[in-house]
Amino acid sequence: MTFKKIETQDLPDIQSVGSLYEHEETGAQVLHLANDDQNKAFTIGFKTPPYNDNGIAHILEHSVLNGSEKYPSKEPFVELIKGSLNTFVNAMTFSDKTIYPVASTNEKDFMHLAGVYLDAVFSPKLYTDAQILEQEGWHYHLENTEDDLIYKGVVYNEMKGATASPESQLYDHLSSQLYPETIYQYNSGGAPKAIPSLTQEEFLDFHKKYYHPSNSLTILYGDIDQTKVFNELESYFDGMGKGETIDLTVAIPEPKNGRFEDTYSITEGDDPEGKDYLALGWHVLEPEDALDNYGMKVLDEILFGHNQAPLQKALLDAEIGGDIESDVADIGYPTAFVITAKYADSKNLDRFKKVVEETLSSIVENGLDKDLIQAALNKIIFQTKEAVISEDNPRGVIYAINALSTWLYDKAPYDRLQFSKYLDELADLSEFGYFEKLIERKLLNNPLRVEIALKAEPGKSDKLEAQTLEKLQDYKAGLSEEELQAIVDKTQKLIDRQETPDKAEDLAKIPTLTREDLTTDEPDYPLEASDLFDDTQFYYSEQFTSGIDYISLYFDISDLKTEDYASLSLLSDILGELDTDKYDATSLQTQIDTHTGGISGKVTIFEDQKGQLTPYFVLSGRALNEKLSELVGLMKEIVTTTSFDNQGEILKLIQSYISDFENRINFGAHVIAANRALSQVKPLSKLGEHLNGIDQFNYLKATRDELKGDTASQLSTDLKQLLDKLLNKRRLNAIYVGDRAQSTHVKNALLEAFKYLPSDDLGEDAVHEAGVKQNEAFVTAQDVNYVGMAANALDELDYTGQSQVLSTALRFDYLWNNIRVKGGAYGSLYLHRRNGNMALASYRDPNITKTLDIYKQLPSYIDTLELSESELLKYIIGTLSPLEQPKSAYKKGLTAFSRYKQGLTTQDIIRLKEEILATDSSKLSALKAPFEKVISDSTVAVIGNKAQIEKEKELFDAVYDLY
Repeated sequence: MTFKKIETQDLPDIQSVGSLYEHEETGAQVLHLANDDQNKAFTIGFKTPPYNDNGIAHILEHSVLNGSEKYPSKEPFVELIKGSLNTFVNAMTFSDKTIYPVASTNEKDFMHLAGVYLDAVFSPKLYTDAQILEQEGWHYHLENTEDDLIYKGVVYNEMKGATASPESQLYDHLSSQLYPETIYQYNSGGAPKAIPSLTQEEFLDFHKKYYHPSNSLTILYGDIDQTKVFNELESYFDGMGKGETIDLTVAIPEPKNGRFEDTYSITEGDDPEGKDYLALGWHVLEPEDALDNYGMKVLDEILFGHNQAPLQKALLDAEIGGDIESDVADIGYPTAFVITAKYADSKNLDRFKKVVEETLSSIVENGLDKDLIQAALNKIIFQTKEAVISEDNPRGVIYAINALSTWLYDKAPYDRLQFSKYLDELADLSEFGYFEKLIERKLLNNPLRVEIALKAEPGKSDKLEAQTLEKLQDYKAGLSEEELQAIVDKTQKLIDRQETPDKAEDLAKIPTLTREDLTTDEPDYPLEASDLFDDTQFYYSEQFTSGIDYISLYFDISDLKTEDYASLSLLSDILGELDTDKYDATSLQTQIDTHTGGISGKVTIFEDQKGQLTPYFVLSGRALNEKLSELVGLMKEIVTTTSFDNQGEILKLIQSYISDFENRINFGAHVIAANRALSQVKPLSKLGEHLNGIDQFNYLKATRDELKGDTASQLSTDLKQLLDKLLNKRRLNAIYVGDRAQSTHVKNALLEAFKYLPSDDLGEDAVHEAGVKQNEAFVTAQDVNYVGMAANALDELDYTGQSQVLSTALRFDYLWNNIRVKGGAYGSLYLHRRNGNMALASYRDPNITKTLDIYKQLPSYIDTLELSESELLKYIIGTLSPLEQPKSAYKKGLTAFSRYKQGLTTQDIIRLKEEILATDSSKLSALKAPFEKVISDSTVAVIGNKAQIEKEKELFDAVYDLY
């Protein structure tokens, strides 16, 4: 073996032994985190420092996955997803590194994934195919000489969406202003205005320099065959020689400009008042500062962990912004601490700074509350320990990223994997003023700081887009007829490439599993039920939870009306955030963090196979076994004695929920659009809109405005009456996930805690209806769109294994190729649920009408769908994959309860798997007719760019401003 072992390190916090190896010829290092976890992970990463904003590292991350020497098909990455039982497969670009992680519980599949990724990064096809950069990065797009010339490319459109949000712009400004004249002044993802400057020559030079074994760091995790993986690595490392040494260590300069101002775009015509963003940022850490790294995370929790935390409260009380956020931001080699005020006025930047400094100075002078420190430490300890036993997380990938946060800079890879020793040390040091001194060192007396104001500017994105189009028009006007025709020809060649199917022999080279590797086995998750109160149940799922109790109270709300659901959602969010009889809000948060792993509320709705809805108001909590009494006591205190009198505090919370939804618009609007369209065809989905969709967003904004006005008093009364209505023994069910020996104690504790609740008869079950059926558009300041279409297919298309295999083909063939590859969108989704719900949506899409036309042509694709046996097998495997994902102990218990409420059995899941395996490709085309009917009866919801929506307004029955 050409690897030598450098060292071994016991890592009990992650239940692993770490062994560090070095490839003797190239110096490439490999870290093996060995344990018995069957969810094996492989991650290879490279140092990829940017030199400007052209996004070269990000575009290269996309491009190496577009064919390689051994696997020359156009997109082996997609073929892998189609035919893999992976638990994780992705690629990620950070500020100074690019990583390629995969994970699978299947040994054979794991080796396939690692092998394809290694060939992709070391032997990509991009050296012989310049169209890869054109497709993934950017190109001039002109299908006819008389058309408008535009830029097109997957990353180009992705970054138009990604850089549109004020949060993203703040991060970019923070990094560039705090770390000038370093690689961190650049946007490694790419700035849309700079991406079109990238040339093929630069592209290839970057790969040659940085994608060398000497510049690689590889992390292996789990119960893997080390010899097999090392042999695979050697096949790419041996003979490569010693590459250039890349040092990412940077000298941290003092910021040139302590204050920076810019603008971000809001919708044209929108009022900019109170919509500015303010930020204070400090350089606080470098990779070797292991103890202070954990110290800053604990300090962040102490100062900003909830609305009653001292600095969070001071800023909210001073009305600096409607929402306050903080972050210990891993920029790369440096780490920054950032405080952001949203919905602010840029004129208040000095006051923002003053409140922060005065509050921190007071804390240093008077000392932090010891209980507050202990609560923050306990919260982080609980979270880190729980994450170690959460099988549904790709732990091997998470640990790889943690290791790279120091290892990338030639430091030991273990510091971020050994949290106990640092958290224990922090607990000891806190007795001697560690956190107060940390505030002085890192914040109050730190000259490496910046202040940023980001002002709201109506219509800025439209102006910038117009400037880009004008620039392109001027460029086009200066071209000769021959030059124009050359661009048209080049565009057509790219389209031809995108539309040309891969050769069968190329697809056959991609390794895949066989039918013999597949199984229809399904775990039978246990669930027992016994009486709790009158006509209510105590459910218990026995799982190994490492001594953690998971308890959820389920209050039946079947009789509550549709119009109650927006208020129910708000109620579920604010419980645990307000005063109660025994505690003020600050003390309550301290008690929760000291004794539990968290208490939270939500509304959930189950739908059985007959379409019957069973909705619940849920309060969930978790704690160590020995803290059962405290957990149940706090849950009782919260649900029975919360006071809603402090309307000012409720207003602050509502503003933070509005902010959360706006973040979802920036990063997950495709899901919002799909759910909005579904709400018009299914009562369940309409209730979902009231709970967490656009209806809820509008309710929160209206409630905020009421609280700022004269009608505020009614909200407190309404919430109190709503909670009182829930407090009824006939509503209260409970589920416990944990140890059998503990289940009796949990049930008895609940019986004792809630024995004094009234036992009143419930009203008749409410009748809920779908929303008004219409095509809708919602205007934002983004430059891209999210195009949703939905229908209910229950009467037309059975939910079977066959229909789900077709779903996989639609996602990874038809939609991928037409929406992403040819259409230029970043991605798309397609779903078909047991209740008949069917939805499509695009993500960061430059189109609207073209995308809707693609949706409408689905039946034609199905009609002509012909799959070879190997193609069908890939889709079968890809369909089984989501059903084989690992689950944490808690998720296993919830799955048992959910299946019970839906009327599903383990045998139903096995039957679905059997149907998937038995799918006959010749019968898939028979699904054309039901699809035609479903698509013809669909509704549309689009979230996106104002100018494009106005241009295509004839598509919509109603157009709204979303903000």
